[in-house]
Amino acid sequence: MDGLNGTAISEDPFRDLEIPPELEKNIQRHREHLMLLVLSLRSAGVDEAQIETSVSVIVASYKEELIRSMKGMLR
Repeated sequence: MDGLNGTAISEDPFRDLEIPPELEKNIQRHREHLMLLVLSLRSAGVDEAQIETSVSVIVASYKEELIRSMKGMLR
């Protein structure tokens, strides 16, 4: 299956990054949600610009959640 930008998921540019186990499940869950969102929007006939806007909103929300998680790990 293709990633969000048309690259294969196996070509993940972050595959060599060591991710703490505490964050791995969180990251995987968000990847899956983003893929499902894009696939759903495409199948509903939503144009690329709206897909990009929707993904941007979700990524911004995820950024805040990820920062909170990382700060929690440092405590």
